[in-house]
Parts: sequence; structure tokens; C-alpha cells
Amino acid sequence: MTPDESLALFLDFDGTLVDIVARPELARVSPQLLDLLGNTHRYLEGALAIVSGRPLTDLDRLLAPAIFPTAGIHGIQHRDGTGRVVLRCQTPIPDSVREQTTALARHDSRLVLEDKEYSLSLHYRLAPELGTSIRSNLGKIWAPLAPDFSIQSGKMVFELRPAGIDKGSAIDKFMSEEPFLDRHAVFIGDDITDEDAFAVVNCMGGYSARVGRPDPESAAQFTLNDVADVHAWLRALTQT
Repeated sequence: MTPDESLALFLDFDGTLVDIVARPELARVSPQLLDLLGNTHRYLEGALAIVSGRPLTDLDRLLAPAIFPTAGIHGIQHRDGTGRVVLRCQTPIPDSVREQTTALARHDSRLVLEDKEYSLSLHYRLAPELGTSIRSNLGKIWAPLAPDFSIQSGKMVFELRPAGIDKGSAIDKFMSEEPFLDRHAVFIGDDITDEDAFAVVNCMGGYSARVGRPDPESAAQFTLNDVADVHAWLRALTQT
């Protein structure tokens, strides 16, 4: 990817800007990263957005005092370049499904449940051996919500979220708005949940990069080794 001030830059958060940690609440953003994002945002004249599975409140807390255009919960929450927030889903997770999922998570203290109102994520990073059984149990609990909701696998996580809303559709929406309009889209992510965004950006003629080991099954065009490589690329972008 060649640094170019005409880019519209979209960045995943966990595994891309910060290293993945055992529990989502343990993530931290260094002052150096905040400065780097601020410099990049200014360099691109505001055409930088965070595109994450985390909710807006979580991202704003971690990135405070900065406020960026953001797609939260994979695009269910959309904050544009003016700061206006739009909710792209009006159907919260039913209480019965929430209660059953919570009960499942309580069976093992190593499981971490994120309740995002319109989405549920169950992390099993601390108990990887439970992955198969968790997937089976969640399939039974979440099946009644199909086809309006779908199950998304990620790095040691299963997520229930509205069908048709993903990081790809989030980027497509940003690219129809200022200050992203008529720029070349770039998306950097690291997980299965980022594949929709890779595909959309590729179709736009933009650039997609995956963080981690090369994966021939990924739609990403480029590979960055780790979070440190992402930071180095951002520094190179703003120093051209």
C-alpha cells in the first residue's frame, strides 16, 4: 500500500490498532497511539474511521478524548464525519435469547459475554477447548432468530448480530459521505469478521490489508505482520 493523502482510511480496533487481550475490558490505548491516530486523522482531512465490533461507548472510552467517525458493533452504530450517530438496526436481542446466552456463559468463569443490546458476543479465549461445544449450544439458542440474525465466528469468539449489517456495509455507507467521498478506500483488519470489509474495499478498487500470518483464504490484498507494523505504516503515511 502506497501512502497517499487522497485515501479514506478504515481501521479495525482489536488485533489491528491494539493487541488482542484475554478480556475486552483489559484493552488499553497508549498516548503514542492516540497521537498517531490524531495525526493521521488531520493528515487525511478527517477521512479516517474506526470500524469495530465494539460499541461506540467502549471505543470512545478507550480513545478519549479523541472522537473519530466510527462504525460500532460492526456498523450497527454509525457516527459520520459531522458527529451524527445513526442506529442501523432497530431490533434488540430478545430477552429470552439474552437470558439463555447469559446462563450458558455462567457455566464457566473463563467465558466472557459481551452484551451490546443489538448483538451478543461470547468469548472463549481463556477456554479454547470449549469452542466446539459452545458453538453447538449457541446454535440451538440462537437458531430461532434466523434469518433476521446470523452467527459470526471470530478469533475465539462467536457473535450473534443482525443479518445484512457488517463491516463491509459500514464502509460502503462511509464512502457515500464526506469526507470519505471520492477517495480511495483502505481497510486494515485482522479477523474473519473483517472479510466482508476486505471484499467491499476490493470491489471499490481500494486496498485491503490483513494483520497476521498470510492466509491464502483471506480476501485481503496485503499482509501486515502485527500491530506494530500497522503503527509503522500509519507513521509512514503521515510523514510523506
